[in-house]
Amino acid sequence: MRKFWQTNWFDIEFSSFTEISSRQQAGEVFYSKFYDRFFKKFKSYEQLPLKWKEDKKMIADFIYDLIKYKANVLSIGCGSGFIENELSKMEWDGKLLAIEPSLSVSAWLKNNKKINLLNGYFPNILTSQHKFDFAYMSYVDYIFDDKSYMQMLNNIKEYPVSEFLLVGATIYMPDFKSNIKYHIKNILAKFGFLRQQLWGYERTIEEHMNIFTKVNFKKIEYGKLMNGTYWIKVTND
Repeated sequence: MRKFWQTNWFDIEFSSFTEISSRQQAGEVFYSKFYDRFFKKFKSYEQLPLKWKEDKKMIADFIYDLIKYKANVLSIGCGSGFIENELSKMEWDGKLLAIEPSLSVSAWLKNNKKINLLNGYFPNILTSQHKFDFAYMSYVDYIFDDKSYMQMLNNIKEYPVSEFLLVGATIYMPDFKSNIKYHIKNILAKFGFLRQQLWGYERTIEEHMNIFTKVNFKKIEYGKLMNGTYWIKVTND
């Protein structure tokens, strides 16, 4: 696992709305300020960047192929809900429940009557009546260090979920040049000289697989979509 940093997202410069920190990971206050700018810039899903939407639609198609015969599906950390909104347009008789901690981030999705949206944290927001044939997380793993990543996967394993998919896994390919650049950045960040926001953590595919194995998932598969998006799928025994 190694850290990574960013200066903007959706072409919104972080320094335009907050003090950035190369040592402290972006938290709730940061994201609240970011999405305030985000929703001023974008008024609907249609206004989001074309390439971003194309990538997310590819993920939605991939998920649909896995859930089209499932009755109850859970999305953990749905964000703006673009993928869930796309899934709601497809021919499927199942039910989709989406969880998102932030009320503001999921503002667009709450208007979609085909999606059951809960604002809160998995698994605390759910009741004992909730059981799922399939659950997925998309582009969420980067917020977790190894300890919290294992805790989240443990929560999923212990919950009544038959299959789980992590799609959009944050992956890096180690090589000499990137390792040198990373160590330089890490030193600059440690002493406060890196003018970038600590965004999260990235792992090699082997590191991801090791963590899934430590959580005692038995049947683990992984692959890559045509656009380079990595996925990991497990069956919960």
